[in-house]
Amino acid sequence: MKKNILPQIARIVSEMFNGFLTIIFAPTIAFVISDVNILYKILFPFLYLVITIAPFLILRKMGKISDYEFTKREERPPYFSIVTIGYLLLFVLTILLKDSTLIHITLNVFVATCVLTIVNLYWKMSGHMTFSTLLFFTLLYLFPYATALPLIFLFTPFIAASRVILKKHTVMQTIVGTLVCATISILILWIL
Repeated sequence: MKKNILPQIARIVSEMFNGFLTIIFAPTIAFVISDVNILYKILFPFLYLVITIAPFLILRKMGKISDYEFTKREERPPYFSIVTIGYLLLFVLTILLKDSTLIHITLNVFVATCVLTIVNLYWKMSGHMTFSTLLFFTLLYLFPYATALPLIFLFTPFIAASRVILKKHTVMQTIVGTLVCATISILILWIL
């Protein structure tokens, strides 16, 4: 019985921290709590949603992607290349808003996705771990006095374990996804 329930729990955790969701949440939260015009609070999260989902749907329809978890490494670069270009455009547009918090967060999203794209040309790095780490560091940046830091330590091992249990990634692929994104986030959000 234990053997049957573990994959079910892993699937639930994996779905809760799906890369599509976590990558969209980071900039959405930032824009919603920012002081920018209400139009931008709606427009930018909508654009992040479209830029994240539309390429997947198009590539899936074309038969270039077999599943929404991008299980095959060779299916990842076309999708992530398109998304990276879209995130670059949103970063540039955010610069025009002159809000340093939003600039840092949209730069972090762009750079993390760019690195994930480059790494996935040669080796499969966990997008779940990359984008959940990005979300946790974004929350820590936006709410430094809240209890965001424990999220990193509480959820990260469970997300990583879910990806390994489901045989979507190796332990090393989850560790690299976490450490690469943590490093990028620290550099962009606190050192720049």
